Amino acid sequence: MKKAILLITTLLALVSCSERTPQDLFDEDKSGVVLILNEYYYTMKLPNGNTLYFTGIDDDGSLENLSVDYNDIKGKRQTLSGTGFFIDKQGTIMTNRHVAQPAIDKKAVKESYNSLVASLKAYFGAQMEELADQYRTLENQKSDCVSFDFYGNAYQDEEKLQAITTQQGELEEQFNQLRDVRESMNDHVSLDELQIAVVCEVGIAYNNTYVTSSSDLLDKNPCVVTKVSGKEDTDLALIQLKNKTTPEGAYVFNTDGKADVGLVAKVKDLFSSHNDEILQIDQQLYMIGYNAGPVLANTKQGIQVQMTSGKVTQLPDGDRLLYSIPTVQGSSGSPVIDSQGRLVAVNFAKLAASDNFNFGIPLNKVKAFLKP
Repeated sequence: MKKAILLITTLLALVSCSERTPQDLFDEDKSGVVLILNEYYYTMKLPNGNTLYFTGIDDDGSLENLSVDYNDIKGKRQTLSGTGFFIDKQGTIMTNRHVAQPAIDKKAVKESYNSLVASLKAYFGAQMEELADQYRTLENQKSDCVSFDFYGNAYQDEEKLQAITTQQGELEEQFNQLRDVRESMNDHVSLDELQIAVVCEVGIAYNNTYVTSSSDLLDKNPCVVTKVSGKEDTDLALIQLKNKTTPEGAYVFNTDGKADVGLVAKVKDLFSSHNDEILQIDQQLYMIGYNAGPVLANTKQGIQVQMTSGKVTQLPDGDRLLYSIPTVQGSSGSPVIDSQGRLVAVNFAKLAASDNFNFGIPLNKVKAFLKP
């Protein structure tokens, strides 16, 4: 009994002096956090079977870079960056859904398309009317092909008449083409009739590596999207390295809310009153991510991940965790950990016009998302 008490006393003594510093946490976790690059465009399959390509919707509500040419849209893809972190040894990376598979407002696309169709039909109608006017003008010119001599005999200029007839044939062909295209356009396409999808090319880069172009991510470390949350309030997704192998030495985050950091930390968990699923107001939290993407990450020593810190400002309600960790574009998908290194949330949004109130997806939703 005395030996058991002595052992417990010794372990408790070790626990009391085992507080991990932010530097300790950063040094351990940084190798498991990756920069994500996504180059993407959208496809829209029309009711007539044709496919249009575009990259988004501009401020005026118009479809950006609208094209019927696949090769054309490949050179105009949108680009976004975010953060992700390894959760297993098979190259699986957790991030936000809006990083891995950018959504678009399908209703806005439908309205933009219908507006475009109406504009095109009006344009084609005006073009057809102009062609008809040219045809009628040529028809009137045919009378000029006939002349009369002194005795009233009629002579027809066959060469001039043939030129007019040829021009009329060309105008008629253009008219018919515009008419056919115009008639093939539905006056109003419903949302159900439009099949809209996003096409993504995703890649990653590691801390302390050099990134000079998108190929350093997309070609060297290509990924595929393997799972996307179907719940609107769960902005989570998984991507996976195509080689399905997490690099040797890369830190793997534990998604069960425990820190895999050795005996002392495990003993501390045993004797702590802290519940892995319960956070406290003003509790210290840390986020490791690529704020502002490559812009801020690029240094003379290669890309460098950043650690930022803050406090719990509102207890999680099951859907979100509010904290004062500053974030910017590129922080999406970053792991949020506590002072023991335990994953407590995945960063996903900030309160508009504020750097001091930001949101994370709490651990309970992460666990639910990862269930088969």
